[in-house]
Amino acid sequence: MIIQNTSSPLKSLYIIGGRILMVLNSSEFGTMSPLALVERYQERFERISFAYILYALDWLYISGYVELTKQGDISLCN
Repeated sequence: MIIQNTSSPLKSLYIIGGRILMVLNSSEFGTMSPLALVERYQERFERISFAYILYALDWLYISGYVELTKQGDISLCN
């Protein structure tokens, strides 16, 4: 679920997705491997489960904000 009334707002896909975009924006080329993205996210923000990050990445991909490169990295869309 994208928005929930019962859990912490920090577990909202909007918040996690926005933070993922911030991490990708701060990278040199706007591209990084999935594991590097998770590590940077958890260094910069609180630790959350890998599943929440995957849900947010799915939402960002469906929305057209990120894409997968041929090398399997996650990249910001232009």
